[in-house]
Parts: sequence; structure tokens; C-alpha cells
Amino acid sequence: MVEYTRIKKFAENSKDLYDAMKQYGEHCLAERGVAGKKFSDVSKDVMEEAINKEFTQELYRRTGMTPEDNFDGNLKRYAANSQVIEMADAIRDYMIDMLLPETLLTGSLRYFADFRFADLGDSMSFDIENNALYNVTKAGYRKRSTNLQKLFKTTVTLAPINRQVTVGTDLFEILVGRVSIAKEVMKAVRSIETAMMFDAYDAFATATGSLTGNLAVANYSEASLISLCETVTAYNQGRKAIIIGTPVALKNVLPTNANYRYLLDDEYVRLGHLQTFNGYDVLPLEQVANPYNTTTPYSLKLDDTKIWVVSPAADKIVKIGVGGELMSHTDAIYDNANLLQLSTLNKAWDCQVVTNSVCGIVKSLG
Repeated sequence: MVEYTRIKKFAENSKDLYDAMKQYGEHCLAERGVAGKKFSDVSKDVMEEAINKEFTQELYRRTGMTPEDNFDGNLKRYAANSQVIEMADAIRDYMIDMLLPETLLTGSLRYFADFRFADLGDSMSFDIENNALYNVTKAGYRKRSTNLQKLFKTTVTLAPINRQVTVGTDLFEILVGRVSIAKEVMKAVRSIETAMMFDAYDAFATATGSLTGNLAVANYSEASLISLCETVTAYNQGRKAIIIGTPVALKNVLPTNANYRYLLDDEYVRLGHLQTFNGYDVLPLEQVANPYNTTTPYSLKLDDTKIWVVSPAADKIVKIGVGGELMSHTDAIYDNANLLQLSTLNKAWDCQVVTNSVCGIVKSLG
């Protein structure tokens, strides 16, 4: 698991808050059906209340100030103090960054995208090895050498681009327990995860949509899909291909034999798709809501009309470079006319198709 050095320090210095948030994050992933994640024995309401208390105690400890000792018990003035606000932002940033890598690496992205994490302001270089083979020619025993061959690698640099999300916040409501800091953190994590996933999927869809030749199948058939799997496996140096797509798309991956029958306990009936197809694993991509589509209510992001073939053991098709820690800032309480505090989260990443492997696509299931 990828963790920044400062997150490891946060785990050491703020163990109770770190452990409580880790447990809450795993519980939320289990709710999403992520394999290997366990539900907590404690209810979410109890965990959220405990995390709010741990967050408050951590804020007292790190600022060296409490409402009782420094503000005559006035919690509102304590929450409006600039030093307290900045420290609360920092703690929340740590809580988001500690959960973000785990959520990114447990979703469908792992089949076709790879992550690289760097410090804030750094760029990331990917060395792409040449997957071609040397040509072997016939030669007489008196010939010393044949044509010179040399395969060069390519280096591609990703420079993370800053993204922002601004939300209304009120530290006072968190301190009095009206707002759950755990819920706010998880919503921020899911929002950033979704934005990264959309970028990766768009890059993947654009690249595969332009494929031609034996890597692109116009219309689905059993034989054409098997041939596509063989092609992708062969050109990825024997690293076995898998078949991926949304659950709707994968329902089309079926034998064409008219005598085949499905029983109630068959995996196709239980899961909605075959787990293996002619020796190749079939894995569903988690469908996600598309809140950015303002023209079609309740639209989904992933394409239900296409099937892709990739080799997860080969170099991933898409690279995502995450540029350092999340940084945030919050307005002072009287900066806005309506006294609403605006908190802006900054996170940088870049997403490109950078690979030496190949993939394939079935463009139409009709």
C-alpha cells in the first residue's frame, strides 16, 4: 500500500484517530462490496461520533489551545481562530490522504491503470521498454555478423495538474457533533477517486476507440473474442489476457452453441456473467454514476456496449501520476457576507496513455 511519509508520521503521532479512521474507511469499502474488506462490529454512527471526539482531541493537542483554557469556554471563538482553522485543515488533509490510495487501488482501475505517487511539485518519468524482438536471419558460417539491431526505450513525463473542489464548511458544527468529519472525509475521498477514475476511463476509451486491425473487433462473436484474447496475450509476451466490461456488456459473453443450457445454480445465473470464457478470466468493471452529465438524469459513466481485452500482468495501458499531498485552505469566518466558510481542497494529478503493451476492443455487441 502506498503511503506518504507524512501519513506514516501521522499514524505514529495520532494513532487513535488514524486507527479509527482506518476502521471506518474499511467499513465503507466493505459496504461498496470491495473484496477482502470487513465490516466493523461497531455501527457507523458510533464510529462517526468517536472520530469526531478524536478529531477534537487531536486539534486541542496540536494547537496547544482549548476553548476552556484559552477562550473562556467559548467554542465559537475557538473555532474561528485562524491557527485552529489551519490545523483543522491539516488534520483533515491527512485523513483524506491516508484513505485515498487504498480506495484507488481497490477499484476497477487496477485492470488497466497504474498509479505513481510523487511529492508536491514533482513530475514523474515512466521508462517504457521496447517490447519488440530482434530479427533472426540466416547466415553462413563464414559470416561474422548480420545487420546491427538496437531497441531503444522511451521516456514519458507526467506533470500533475492541480484540481480544486470548494465546499461550505463549519468547524464549529464538527466540534459540537452536528457534522461528522468522517463522512466529510469519505465524501472528499470518493469525489477525488471518481474524478481520477473518469480521467483514466476517458483516456482508456479514447485510446481503445482508435484501435484498428486485429486489435479491434467490429461485432461480437465467440470466435472473434477468443481470437482477440489470443492476439493480446501473444503481443504482451504471453501475459494472459482477461475480458473486462460492465455487467451489462459481459452478459453477452456466452458460448454460441445452441444446445448449451443454464441451470439455476450456474455461475452465469448467480453472478450475471461467466467467470471464465474459453480459458480467459471475465471480470466486471464497477459501474459508476455520472454526475457531470447534466443533460441526462441518472446517467452512468462506463460504456455498456463495449468489451475490452487487457493483460493486467503486462504494463498498464493508462498511467496516473499523483502529485503529492492534498493541501487545503479555509476562509475566515467573516470573509463572506453570509458568514459561510469556504474550504478549498487542492489535489494534483495527470493521466495519460503511456504503455508498451497492447489491448483490444469489441466495439459492438449487436
